[in-house]
Amino acid sequence: MRLIEELFQGKGYIDGITIINLDGEILFTAKFNEKLNPDVMQDDTVGKNFFEIYQNLNPGTSTTIKAMECGVPVYVEDQLLKIKGKESIRITSLSIPIKRGERTVGAIDLSLQETESDAAPDVVPVQLSTSDFSKDNTKKLFNQDTAHFTIDDIIANEKKMRQLKSYVPVVANCSLPVLIYGETGTGKEVFAQAIHNSSPRRNMPFVAQNCAALPETLLESILFGTAKGAFTGAAENKGLFELADGGTLFLDEINSMPILLQSKLLRVLQDGCFRALGSRYVKSVDVKVIAAINVDPLLAIEKGQLRQDIYYRLSMMSINIPPLRDRKGDIHSFIKLYVNKHNATFQKQIRYISKNLIAAMESYDWPGNLRELEHIIVYGMSRVDSMETVLKLKDIQDKFPQLLRKQTEAAQQPVCMLRQTDLPVGPCSLRQIMQEIERSLISEALEATGGNVAKAARRLQIPRQTLNRKIQQLEIKI
Repeated sequence: MRLIEELFQGKGYIDGITIINLDGEILFTAKFNEKLNPDVMQDDTVGKNFFEIYQNLNPGTSTTIKAMECGVPVYVEDQLLKIKGKESIRITSLSIPIKRGERTVGAIDLSLQETESDAAPDVVPVQLSTSDFSKDNTKKLFNQDTAHFTIDDIIANEKKMRQLKSYVPVVANCSLPVLIYGETGTGKEVFAQAIHNSSPRRNMPFVAQNCAALPETLLESILFGTAKGAFTGAAENKGLFELADGGTLFLDEINSMPILLQSKLLRVLQDGCFRALGSRYVKSVDVKVIAAINVDPLLAIEKGQLRQDIYYRLSMMSINIPPLRDRKGDIHSFIKLYVNKHNATFQKQIRYISKNLIAAMESYDWPGNLRELEHIIVYGMSRVDSMETVLKLKDIQDKFPQLLRKQTEAAQQPVCMLRQTDLPVGPCSLRQIMQEIERSLISEALEATGGNVAKAARRLQIPRQTLNRKIQQLEIKI
C-alpha cells in the first residue's frame, strides 16, 4: 500500500483495476472511468484476451506482461492507451505481479487517466518506469546472441525517420543482405536488431561484431573459425558465421575489414559457403548479413577501404540513417528516453523536462549524435537534486555552453588546415589528394600526442585499430 500511495500521490483516485493470468486472459476488471470502459459489457470482457481489448499493447509494451516476466512491480506514467471502441487516452499504470510462493501466476493492474493539469505549462512529462525495470536491466534476461531492440524502440517523429521505420519490415522479410549507413552514434545497431526481431529469424541467434575492434590477423578466424592445426596450437573453433547459422550476423564498421577478407565475405554473401582458416572443407550456412558503415560508402570505395563489388552486393537493400542535426524533431523524445533510463542509474525521480532545456538542446547540432546527447543528459542527471522532479537547463549549464562554443569555433574554421606543400604536385587523382590530406592530419595528431596512437585516435575520433591500419597504409613513421 505504501508503494501505491507514493506513486499515485496527488493524482487522485484509481480509475480502473484489471487482473490477468499468465495466458493474458482477463480474470477480473472494474472501470470507474467511462473512458477506460470498452464497448462491451464487463461480463463479456472477463475471459477475453488482454490484447483484444487494449489494441495498441503487445507483450513488449504491456506493463502487466513485464511485471509477470520480471516478478517486480512496473510503473509507467504518460502511457498511450487505445481501448477497443474508444478514443486514445493517456494513463498512469502500476502493474503488480501476483505470486503463489515463488511462482508468478498473474498480475493486477491499477490505472488512472492523466489530465492536462498534472504538468506545469513550461515542462514536458517523462514516461517513467521503476528502477526495478529498465531496458538496461532487462538485457540480463536475454541470451547473449539475442537482439533486444525492436521496431518499437526506433524513435521516429521526423518524416525521413518514419519512412525508414516503415521500411524495416520490408528489409526484414527477405534474406538479402542489408547495408546501414550513418555517422557514429546515430543508432545503426538499433536498426540492425529491429530488422532481426521483425524477421522470421527472430528466434534464432543475433551475433554482432565490430570489425574495427579486432586486429586484422584475428578477424578471419573470428568470422570463419579455425581448423585444428591451422597454426601452432590451433584448435577447431566455430566462427561467427556458424554461430549465427539460421539467424543474423551484424558486421559493424565493415570498411575496417581488410580488402582481402572482404573477397572471402563476398563468396558467403553469394552462396553461403566458406572455408574455416586452415581447412580444406567447404561449409555452408544460412545467415542474413547486416553490415554498417560510418562513412560515405562511395568515399570508402574511393579510398580503397571497401570493395566495389561487395558494396553492390550489400547495398541492394540499404538504410541511410540521418544525423541528429537533420532530425531535430526527434531530440525531445530522446531526452525523455535518456532521462527515464538514468532515473534508475542515479536513483532519481525526474518526471518532467524543462521546455527551455529542450529548446537549447534543439539549437545544437550534435556532431556526436545520440551518444553525445546521452552524455549531456547523464551529466545533468548526476547533478540534479535527488528531491527534484524537473530536469532544467541550469542542471547542464556547466557543460552545455562548452558545446555551443565548440560548435561556433568549428563553424569559423576551415574543414582542414593544409599547407600548399602538403598536396601532390602536378596531375593527381582524388584518391591521391585524399591520401595526402589523411597523411597530414594523422601526422599532426601523432605529433601533438607525442606519438601515442591511442590518444591520436581519440583526437581524430576514429578507432585505434583503424588508425593503426592507416598508419601502415600511408607509411607514416611514428
